Amino acid sequence: DIKTAVNEAITNVIVHAYPDKLGYITMKIITINNSIQINISDNGVGIPDVEKALTPFYTSKPKEERSGMGFTVMENFMDSLNVKSKPGVGTSVTMTKRIL
Repeated sequence: DIKTAVNEAITNVIVHAYPDKLGYITMKIITINNSIQINISDNGVGIPDVEKALTPFYTSKPKEERSGMGFTVMENFMDSLNVKSKPGVGTSVTMTKRIL
C-alpha cells in the first residue's frame, strides 16, 4: 500500500509539476509512534484548484490518457492524505499510514 501511494505521488510530480523543465522532488519520511508519515514535495507549477484535483477521475491532461486516480489511490491506500499547493510555488503531499 505504501509503495503504491508513494509511486502515485512521485508520478504526479513527474507528470504535472515540471511540464517544461526538470525539477526537484523532496521526500521526507518520519515515524511517529505506530505510524509512518511521508511527505513528497516539489517546487513546480502548483495546483490551481486542489479540491478539484482530488476529485476521482479528474485529470488536467486528458489528451495524455491520464486516469485521474492518483490522489484517489493515495487516499485509499493510506490512512490520511493532505495536499497543499500554491500555483507557481509548488505542491506538498503528506500521507500517513499506521504500521505495527
